[in-house]
Amino acid sequence: MYSETKNEASKEVRHQYRLLLTSCRYINNPEDLRLIRMAYEEVLFTYKDRLRETGDPFINHAISVARIVAEEMELDISSILSALLLDIALDSPETRESFEKRYGKRVSRIVTSLRRISELRMEKISINPENFIQLLLNMSDDIRVILIRLADRLNFMRTIDLLPQKRQQQISIETSGLYTPLAHRLGLYRIKTELEELAMQHAYPEVFGSIARKIEESREEQKKYFKQFIEPIKKELASQGLSCEIKSRTKSIPSIWNKMRKQNIDFEQVYDFFAIRIITKSKPEEEKPDCWKAYSLVTNIYPPNPSRLRDWISAPKPNGYESLHTTVAGPRFKWIEVQIRSQRMDEAAEKGKAAHWKYKEALVNAAEAADKWLNNVRSILENYVPGDEEIDTSARMELFTDYVYAFTPQGDLKKLRSGATVLDFAFEVHSQIGQKCTGAKVNSLFVPLKYVLKTGDQVEIITSKNQKPNNDWLGYATTSKAITKIKRFLKDAEFSKADTGKGMLIRKLSQQKVNYTDDLGNKLVTYFKAASTLDLFHGIAEGTYDLQKIKEALSPSSKTEEIKLPERVFTKVSPHPSKKQLSKAIVIINEDTPIDDVKLGRCCQPVYGDEIFGFVTVAEGIKIHRTTCTNAPQMLSKYIYRVVTARWAEKEEASAYLATIKITGDDQLGMLNQISDLISRDLNANIRSVNLSSNSGKFEGSLTINVNGKSHLELIIARLSKLKGIKRVMREK
Repeated sequence: MYSETKNEASKEVRHQYRLLLTSCRYINNPEDLRLIRMAYEEVLFTYKDRLRETGDPFINHAISVARIVAEEMELDISSILSALLLDIALDSPETRESFEKRYGKRVSRIVTSLRRISELRMEKISINPENFIQLLLNMSDDIRVILIRLADRLNFMRTIDLLPQKRQQQISIETSGLYTPLAHRLGLYRIKTELEELAMQHAYPEVFGSIARKIEESREEQKKYFKQFIEPIKKELASQGLSCEIKSRTKSIPSIWNKMRKQNIDFEQVYDFFAIRIITKSKPEEEKPDCWKAYSLVTNIYPPNPSRLRDWISAPKPNGYESLHTTVAGPRFKWIEVQIRSQRMDEAAEKGKAAHWKYKEALVNAAEAADKWLNNVRSILENYVPGDEEIDTSARMELFTDYVYAFTPQGDLKKLRSGATVLDFAFEVHSQIGQKCTGAKVNSLFVPLKYVLKTGDQVEIITSKNQKPNNDWLGYATTSKAITKIKRFLKDAEFSKADTGKGMLIRKLSQQKVNYTDDLGNKLVTYFKAASTLDLFHGIAEGTYDLQKIKEALSPSSKTEEIKLPERVFTKVSPHPSKKQLSKAIVIINEDTPIDDVKLGRCCQPVYGDEIFGFVTVAEGIKIHRTTCTNAPQMLSKYIYRVVTARWAEKEEASAYLATIKITGDDQLGMLNQISDLISRDLNANIRSVNLSSNSGKFEGSLTINVNGKSHLELIIARLSKLKGIKRVMREK
């Protein structure tokens, strides 16, 4: 039985390899084909019977990634070889040297970068995805590394169904936060759309499934409607001698969801759910007239919405995008988006030459440098010809070399200036950790405070309760945060020591039955030639100024100079008050330690047992929402980078959660008393507020009550539903 299974697996691997060769049909060099065969055999030998997380053989994944690189991206031989070999470990100089002899330095460099990226910890990407995007770019000195990594993720998402639901959701959120926007920015729109749909399908299956069912239910109607809409246009274009191709499309599910969310509308109200594209087969000099002629013919048949006309033919977008967009009222007054362009314009747009993300996403100053670099990469992609090796030398990824990105042992990503040291990292984690830092373990090796970090390092700070900052630290620190904190500590220490010295002086004077005064202090400053009273007190504590000479300094015979006013007045700095800690954790964020300072969202009133997620607010910390919250679609799509996974840490014994239920029924005498008695006496829940209204023998309204969890709430709803006269009881969304 095992032998048969193994033979079947071997047949499947050979079949996948033949498909790869078919995908590489544009590669004609016999030497390149020999290298592909050699890489395939090496991977086959290395992986043998090893399986991936999804349960698929490693070899199948490697071949599939290489097929995507060859067939869907049409990249060069170096890219195909690197995709096949992406999981090969080049740990020793000897292994790397042997690998380079077989496949060349370029492939070795790409595989090494891919290996480093695959080892990164990505579980906290939802907290700050932009930093992870920059980290990925920083670690890639060849744009093919990014492209192969996208192909790797695309194949992973295509085979994700076999993973546990929770793992699917985690990977999908990571894909939405990192790989989808990266593909979008690089102009890889087909890959971006597929990643976006797969991520939504596995992260939010209920929403995705609901929209998918509605699309499928309306498919026959769509076909009929498109035929009804397009026929008059086809006849009119043909009668006027315009040779055109007409394409139709349906919006992607994520796009439909975003439209529904932004405009707060139902599925049936998405007016540009349908769209057509009219592509004219025009000579270069006739493109514009033909497009406008087609526009005129379409709008003669169907009335246009003037506010929806976009003329990017007369004045193309800065990124080169050319097209006419309008929205017309089709049969049964359904709004249909119509795009009109020439074959040349359509090819340019389809291949990504139009930087679509440039006008769909708002730019911010912090991303301007990234925009410049990405525009350069996209330009190379647009003009790239399969087999062109110049892609490597003209697209070095040097934009983010001003920064390094390093991880804590818990997987938190820290962004620091290039040249940052272990000491800078310690202060970036926390000021108290920085002040007690004695060194670190970087990638499991002990290093000193002044060790300069590299992107991708994992840093474990070592501290000691006896450690204190000193002046030498100012030579180790490079970030303004660390330098400021060190200077502040040194200054506070100076004041503290001066306070000690002043106390020593006062005690010495009291032994001589003399009270300290400012004039006396100034006299001592002059006698000891100190810079100020602060310097005097500090010197006394350090032993620089001998207290045994106080009597001599105060004697009338001692020579004194003109009294100077102290340059600085000593004041003691009081410590910062500690934050008030809550007594009981209610949720766990990202499977880490329990979090106390979270709040429950008022919009959806989550209770113990609900499916929840956390949302990082600007001013109120983390708020917990139900996954079915009415605001969830907006948060999960527009602000995915601020969403964190969450679960309940423990059950509260007290009725600590508020929940609102809606109730309708027949208006009967004593109905309110029955409801109140059932909730308060029988079900042990406090009623916080009641809002009921009666009309024509019926009543409806809402009750806000305290419950100790979801099961308690569901019991209350079930029991209320059984009361005579109650028609409907449901939890408020």
